Amino acid sequence: MTFKTSLKIAAIFVASMLSLQSCENFTDIDQKGMNLLSKTSDLELLLNGVYFLDYVDLATVNGDMIDGFECGYIPSELEKTTKSTPIILLTLDEQAHSSVLPVTNSNDGYYSRCYSVIGCVCNPILSLVDEAEGSQEHKNRLKAEAYAMRAFFEYAAAQKYARVYNPATADTEMCVPIVPESWDIQNPTTQSTQKEVYAQILSDLDNAISLDALPEVAINRMRFCAAMPYAVKAHVLMSMQDYDGAAIAASEALKRGNVINDYADYLVDDMSTYGCPITKFVPVTPLDLEENYFASSAQINFNIIMPGSDKMFEDGSYMRDNLITTLLSERGSFFPDDLVSDSLEILKSNETYYGVPYNVTDDITSTHNHTGIKTTHMYLILAECAINKGRIDEAMGYLDMIRVKRIAASHYRPLFGNVTTRTEAIAALRRTAHGEYCYSIWNFITCKRWTILDDYKETRTRELLGKTYTLTPESDMWVFPFPVTVISQNPNIKNNYTTK
Repeated sequence: MTFKTSLKIAAIFVASMLSLQSCENFTDIDQKGMNLLSKTSDLELLLNGVYFLDYVDLATVNGDMIDGFECGYIPSELEKTTKSTPIILLTLDEQAHSSVLPVTNSNDGYYSRCYSVIGCVCNPILSLVDEAEGSQEHKNRLKAEAYAMRAFFEYAAAQKYARVYNPATADTEMCVPIVPESWDIQNPTTQSTQKEVYAQILSDLDNAISLDALPEVAINRMRFCAAMPYAVKAHVLMSMQDYDGAAIAASEALKRGNVINDYADYLVDDMSTYGCPITKFVPVTPLDLEENYFASSAQINFNIIMPGSDKMFEDGSYMRDNLITTLLSERGSFFPDDLVSDSLEILKSNETYYGVPYNVTDDITSTHNHTGIKTTHMYLILAECAINKGRIDEAMGYLDMIRVKRIAASHYRPLFGNVTTRTEAIAALRRTAHGEYCYSIWNFITCKRWTILDDYKETRTRELLGKTYTLTPESDMWVFPFPVTVISQNPNIKNNYTTK
């Protein structure tokens, strides 16, 4: 099957699926009934999707949260001979991670979502746009967005299924498949090395940047704006330990959008279910927040917050103290006049359901940006780069720009001028990053990146029902197995960890 034919068949399939969703005018159909996506306006509709990557399994490994929908009653689940995926990840069971998880992870949609975007959105556009009917300006904009989006999802796949990029081993360490627009769908994909994958990602981003065709403000925040190629590049270069390049890319992104929304503007006074006054954080939707370069909107609901994660937030953090959780929504259910005792009883009530006395997110009102990139990511990158250069005051200034919009005034104290050592600065960066990245894919990605950096890596422990579990920087738990459906259908794909 020729390359053009295969892509046109793929395009026809995508168009047909979209037409089932009331897109009657999506395509032109010629007399033979063939849909060729022949106009740039047709191709643009491929970009109008919902880009969602599951983050809770990443967050469980990282020690942030547990999937309340899937974990079951934890004490009983721990006693089972064959552990479920949430329990394997919660207990950091490397043996089960190697032997059980690769068999039971067929519902891991993260991989398929990454490569569906690459194969069904980006590649058809890049293959067909030059021949499509439309202005050159429109073609360039579609190409730029497709290049940048392909780079983003290739990078996202590498962060979950491959080891941390190490410049010393990148030319031999295997990563994830590269799927270019020239790929023949009759041939199975093959894995590429870290060096090859990251080179492809950077090439795509440079192509997007050189076209200089993306709008300063996208048609909506589920589409890519002019800042996005630079923002993705900043993250990629941080992974590659090219801090000078990352700082330049982050600064370029901020030139195209630097707003940090003040979360105090999204606090709402309300009453709990039991009639106690509460103040809750309700951003409603990430699509309304200017700080989001690119947003994927989803609820934060029925996530069991692990105590270590809760402690990482700064006092006065809106994302901890005002996020809608059972401690907020059920306030007053036991002791309306004694909030300390009331909170303890609410946690005991949660223990009845889950087997652990932990707080649980209970937010069905608002949605959050768990996959996309924000302006605050760029300030965090600039702060880390400044710390690495020994410019502590500069780094703390960047962190304060975020913190003043995230922490209640009664608790806020500037870091600038008060943090003076590298060790203190890294601790401040880690805490601020946790406040920004928790409830998204980025906390895992960032903490994983730090596992090979001497001043940043750490051994983590978590207590669960009287037992201590340990996550070392070298642990294979940082590398997820490919979905069993991928491995079983493609012998070229091998998992990127060593546990036997």
